Amino acid sequence: MAPFETIADGVHAVRIPMPGGGLPYSLAYLVEDHGGRLLVVDPGSPTDEATGSLLDAVDALGRTPLDAASIVVTHLHADHAGGAAALRAATGAPVLMHAREAQAVETIARGLPSPDLDAWGVPAGRRAELRAVASAPVGPAVAPPDAVLTDGELLDVPGRRIRVLWTPGHTPGHLCLHDEDAGLVFTGDHVLPTINSGLGLGGPSATNPVGDYLAGLERIGALDGQALPGHEQPFDGLAERCAALREHHLRRAREVAAHPGGTVWEIASGLTWTGGWDALAGFTLLSALSQTALHRDFVGRGGLRSG
Repeated sequence: MAPFETIADGVHAVRIPMPGGGLPYSLAYLVEDHGGRLLVVDPGSPTDEATGSLLDAVDALGRTPLDAASIVVTHLHADHAGGAAALRAATGAPVLMHAREAQAVETIARGLPSPDLDAWGVPAGRRAELRAVASAPVGPAVAPPDAVLTDGELLDVPGRRIRVLWTPGHTPGHLCLHDEDAGLVFTGDHVLPTINSGLGLGGPSATNPVGDYLAGLERIGALDGQALPGHEQPFDGLAERCAALREHHLRRAREVAAHPGGTVWEIASGLTWTGGWDALAGFTLLSALSQTALHRDFVGRGGLRSG
């Protein structure tokens, strides 16, 4: 993709640089309404370079920062929502997120509990590295929103019918947006073209993130419009991609179910990992154990019977 690209009539994707040496960029979207103003979706990372890239795109459209009417973030992670406060300061536009995500922002600000490594059966020699990772900050603080969104509501975007769809799993309040007339689905990190998003990455949840995520995949896959994701590039074949992601997690759940009675460590060490179990360390090891624990809970709740 070019740094700035028109995807559909009045809808533009902007590559926002990401620091840290992982993924090179996130995707923000500028959506023109029929009143000459802009909806901004996922302004990106909390850096001057990221905000500058987005404002350069606004300028390329022949608009000014004051033309931004609202800023919607699909979820609380810094590579999507981190730049919202700076953009709000530059434009005066309110920041909006799902009500459940606003609660998660407050929970994270208070501090998340560390995982119970003893209950997971982690060997004593591996606990120090995992405690170090777990104690690190989740990411730059995300400012609370100016207002919250609810599932099913239409955004105030004159001339467009853009509906909010609550799709928890990646985080508790992750949302997608469906431009019903244009046939576009802004998927955030819920559905990416090749990457399998991690689950349960927004703090504690009363429900199981795996089950939540699978339900969201079914809902989003039924739309089958063009997908505008938070990373990589826009893509077609949304239904097929949702089906593939669903099978990925059900396959993982079946693997977990084949190790009844084992600890999280014992189960995880027997699963299939892309780079191999022995290569996992630090953050990747903690992530693997966390995902295994979520899938074990999903199986224990009877998820495979409903899946």
